[in-house]
Amino acid sequence: MQNFVQKIMKIDLGYKINNKFDLIIWWSIVTLLGILIFSTAVGQALLILLILLGLFKIIKEEKAFSIKRPIVLPFVVFIGIRVLSIIFSEYPSLSVYSLNKEIFFYLIVFVFLTELSKYDEEKIRFLIRILIIAAIIASIIGTAKVLLGNVERATSTTSGYSTLGMFLSVIFSIVFTLGRNKEFFPSRTWWLVILFLLLSGILFTFNRSNWITIVIIIFIIGLFKERIILGVLLIIFALMIFLIPNLSERFNEIIHFPQHLSDRDVIWQGALMISDQHFILGFGTRTFKEIFPLYQQLVDKEVGGWHNEYLQVYMESGILGLLAFLWLMFSIYYWGIKTLKHSATEKFKFDLKLAVLAGLSIFYLNSLSGGFLLDPISKVLFFFLLAMASNLIGSQNKTT
Repeated sequence: MQNFVQKIMKIDLGYKINNKFDLIIWWSIVTLLGILIFSTAVGQALLILLILLGLFKIIKEEKAFSIKRPIVLPFVVFIGIRVLSIIFSEYPSLSVYSLNKEIFFYLIVFVFLTELSKYDEEKIRFLIRILIIAAIIASIIGTAKVLLGNVERATSTTSGYSTLGMFLSVIFSIVFTLGRNKEFFPSRTWWLVILFLLLSGILFTFNRSNWITIVIIIFIIGLFKERIILGVLLIIFALMIFLIPNLSERFNEIIHFPQHLSDRDVIWQGALMISDQHFILGFGTRTFKEIFPLYQQLVDKEVGGWHNEYLQVYMESGILGLLAFLWLMFSIYYWGIKTLKHSATEKFKFDLKLAVLAGLSIFYLNSLSGGFLLDPISKVLFFFLLAMASNLIGSQNKTT
């Protein structure tokens, strides 16, 4: 099996990291990325271990961490405002839990930033391939469960359809963007097979948001890099939707979206009613059920959030939180696109940077009708790509 994987994906398992402490961190990151979509409990345990080991190492080595680097400063500001929204929350007894359930896990970004900056291209490729293999397996499992009639919507072994759809969509975007990079995909045939497997999993989650975002990414990246494959994928996408009844019904809900908002219209109406209150720092984290004014009108009484990440951040952390969140997003695209032209002669950096930007775009597009910051799986993948984007941009700035 090892030889098969190495042959198809060209994975070199013979990394030599001299420092044992570094070796533990390296394999913890590898295991985290590989297990993330399959076990939340193991993923959380590894995440805590990595944060503690990484911070200990940073303190021990007395490394000065510059927050002036692109992307890092707005992220630090965002964390600070989230902490302030907890301190000044309207319901501090509820918001205080965010310190250990949310804020603590933001620290993994600094660990990723420190570690990824030391890894060479081969190790970075290895990590990306681990994510791809995990996504392929998760997609096959999810698709099989639907086709066998075990579930109505594709899920992984630990997450629901929404989280699986987000994970697969992000990895699909990365794979699609890297299609012409032979260091990642020496075989175009296997690349197409992987795309089909991931696309099947995404379709069988029946998640409309992921369908829409994937089509957007396929169209944009396809126009620049894969025009023929763009047409092929859109045809496959259309055929699967129109030939499989359940997919067809779900697609009709996209066409008639206003009639199938899944309580979003009620949620957003309720948000509008109280949007002028606590304008600066919001109501505080984890306060949705306490402040939502139209709870009785909800069909799904289990709803616990605002079904829009931008709205969620605003209601919880006010205009300051939203501006910091948008600043972070703007920084990613501004510096990412600005430095792309300088990486044109370095195919690895150019392709990987574009792929990471495509993956991050899935998060921001999906945020219009959902969220990821409070999801234990999605946020880790986002933080990993955020750190990778920062390092790719930062290293390019040093050479220009």
